[in-house]
Amino acid sequence: MSETPLALDRYLTLIDPAIAGEVTLDEFVDVFAPDAVAQIGGPPAQGADAVRELYRQFFAAHVEAKHFWNTTVLPDGRQRAEWVAAARTADGSVITVAGVEHATVGEDGRIVELHNEFTRPPA
Repeated sequence: MSETPLALDRYLTLIDPAIAGEVTLDEFVDVFAPDAVAQIGGPPAQGADAVRELYRQFFAAHVEAKHFWNTTVLPDGRQRAEWVAAARTADGSVITVAGVEHATVGEDGRIVELHNEFTRPPA
């Protein structure tokens, strides 16, 4: 019997295919609760419409990416992922980036709050 993947693993697994257009924006944002808060580098986005717009803009700014990460569950139940990525942006630039994400997950297994801190800003 297989375990249900952690919400943060589901989120990170979907980013690269969403950038590539293999996963729809609706499929991607379904990892978030309807009233979720997501903050990945700017001001927080709160609620389904704001989270959808945040990731619509993020995906539009990239044409391909490859993420690697390790996820752990903290003693308080939050999920934590250290991640790195290489990506090509919509203007043709190649970037590398790394960070640490923390997610609070609701009883339904969806992300209620996501906060990213870059340890290597996009460059």
